[in-house]
Amino acid sequence: MKKYQQKSLIVVLTAVVVFVMGSLILLYFSGHKLAATANDDAKHIIKHIDDAVEESSRILLPLNSLNFAQCDDANLLEMRRALFDAKYVIDIGFFKNDQLVCTTGAGLLSKVIGDKKPDFIRPDSNVRIRFEPKLRLLLFNGREMPVVIVRKGSYNLIIDTTAFVNGSVTAPRWEASYKAGSKLHHLAGHNGLYDEITHQHQLPFETLLKCSDRSAGYCVAVHIPWSQFFANNQFLLVISLILNCLAGVSSALIIEFQIAARRSIKVRVSKGLKKGSFYWTYQPIICLQTGKVVGCEVLARFEDKYGVLYPDEFIPQIRKHHLTWSFTEAMIEKVLEELTPLEALPEGFKVSLNIFPCDLEQGNVSLLSQRPELTHSRFIICLEITEDEYLDTSIAHAHFRTLVESGFHLSLDDFGTGYSNLRNLQNLSFHQLKIDRTFVQDIATEGLKASMIPNIMELVHKFNYTCVAEGIETNEQEAILKTAGVHFGQGWKYGRPMTVAKFKTYLT
Repeated sequence: MKKYQQKSLIVVLTAVVVFVMGSLILLYFSGHKLAATANDDAKHIIKHIDDAVEESSRILLPLNSLNFAQCDDANLLEMRRALFDAKYVIDIGFFKNDQLVCTTGAGLLSKVIGDKKPDFIRPDSNVRIRFEPKLRLLLFNGREMPVVIVRKGSYNLIIDTTAFVNGSVTAPRWEASYKAGSKLHHLAGHNGLYDEITHQHQLPFETLLKCSDRSAGYCVAVHIPWSQFFANNQFLLVISLILNCLAGVSSALIIEFQIAARRSIKVRVSKGLKKGSFYWTYQPIICLQTGKVVGCEVLARFEDKYGVLYPDEFIPQIRKHHLTWSFTEAMIEKVLEELTPLEALPEGFKVSLNIFPCDLEQGNVSLLSQRPELTHSRFIICLEITEDEYLDTSIAHAHFRTLVESGFHLSLDDFGTGYSNLRNLQNLSFHQLKIDRTFVQDIATEGLKASMIPNIMELVHKFNYTCVAEGIETNEQEAILKTAGVHFGQGWKYGRPMTVAKFKTYLT
């Protein structure tokens, strides 16, 4: 897979992973919000059940303690007084011989009504409880209501179960039940929900079972489906999904930026010096008169896991980020390691190392004279320095003298292409001039630069320098340079830059 495809895949996967994780987090918090809503609903219903149980006891106990034997005006008055302050009880009835004889709403009945069998009897209080899903009140004969009928002694209470939710419960399905051992008795809400939640698989967070701490045995089942939760929170969910998408895109852009930063030339060069991404090649230098190898120029190359960088890409970065001396030290260490063991090097073999002019101004090059492995090397170290304004300073002159006195040769690289001050050529203690390849390539077209080669050679002879011509590729170029008196040549005609293994083979 190509690198740009890998990069695109990583960016896309990052966006997808962030979106998925964001969605999971959103679902997680939504689930907890849903569970909290169900819990609030259950607590609300249980509170009302507890209050209804307490209200029932508060009404039934005093009424039964009055010991009325029949439904007279005094009995009805006490019943109506008890109903007046009731919150859940909507009607009170009086029984005689298990026959309902009067109610607070209808008064004395013209025809008594027999009591029905209760759904269960609470053993702790002997209270009989029965659920009626569609009770017709005597006062409103055409009206049906879901109620719970609670009877103790001579009185029963009609409790409106719709008061348990009181309009503030979110759950569309809920059930209030009474658990007597392993048996479950329905009291209000959606009949069978408790058993459904207990025995059937449900989605996470959307169901809850909760029992009362105040009134033993009373429990509530609540079911809020995810679909309703999403419908009730559409706006927030849409906003959350949009933010989630933006987070995915932003993360992808950040990763793309980081990948680009890691693959930037600056970062690659900085890491390359530490991780050994730089390697050095050797291009032979030939004596034009004899055709023998007399030396080589060390040329830097770069390759890491992201690919190859060319010198015109990494050299400016090395200069810009002040890595010149680190680069030079790495070069010297590797060159000494690779060339010192080569027995094929001829006597007086010259190794040319490129030095950055800024290291002259900073005094770094003077440190080379303190390294015995360079000053006592089995080959001649020639330091090639490009023309630059740094060369035209008293500091540079002092460093040059130190280097020459330590046995180094100095070569003025790319002569004629950069900053030139001919007045200082003799003062800079150079041993050699290198004619830039642009002059050599101009020979074929008989251009202006080619016509300057004889003038350059006059300077070479005047200052008693040697001369190397770069970029020789053809026999014609070689013949003209040899006729002009150029001493040494370098270029593809004699060999391209090669690794030390190939260079060893080349020498032999």
